[in-house]
Amino acid sequence: MIYQWTSAPYLKYAEYGGKTEEDEAAISWDSPILGTPLPPLSQWKTPTLVQLQYIGDRRIRKPRIIADAVSSAGIHLISQKAADALHDIWDKHATLYPVLLEDKPEEPYYMVVVHTVIDCLDREKSIDSKALEETERGQKGYFDMVTEWVMREEEIGDNELFVLPDKKTTIYTTEAFKQRVLQAGLTGFGFAKTRYFDDEPFIS
Repeated sequence: MIYQWTSAPYLKYAEYGGKTEEDEAAISWDSPILGTPLPPLSQWKTPTLVQLQYIGDRRIRKPRIIADAVSSAGIHLISQKAADALHDIWDKHATLYPVLLEDKPEEPYYMVVVHTVIDCLDREKSIDSKALEETERGQKGYFDMVTEWVMREEEIGDNELFVLPDKKTTIYTTEAFKQRVLQAGLTGFGFAKTRYFDDEPFIS
């Protein structure tokens, strides 16, 4: 089973955005319009993030639960606990960029940037919302958003975590990754099966 790593702030977990325009541009690195290019880790300036979501009446600020995995407009953020528990997976597949959560400054959090790219999407059987034209981040035939995916799983091998060449911030995971999350008791990780608009994604 291949899942899309998703988040569900609409259930109970926090979602974040940049405190300043500079902070927002840093975490929007994959957007050629809103973001700034992602620098090497050694040149990264830690952005400060603030909660965006509220419970109930939006006029009343009620902070949501800060889980081990929270999101920022599709960017995945993880706690130090998650970084430590799955360190072998991150070391193999990703770079962790530090971020500062304004409402939890005592605990380090990290933005997950996956560098394992596998072009394993069966494009004839999958459903997309829009095909990309020739752009800086893609090429004709790539999808801007995959709404229903069918993967050629034999090409994934033992990679627990990967992205498609279509979009670098949409992360896919295997059952092995999901089980590691559960074994470590990590909260806030969402796993959508086959459909982006999954009405009942599994949330740890």
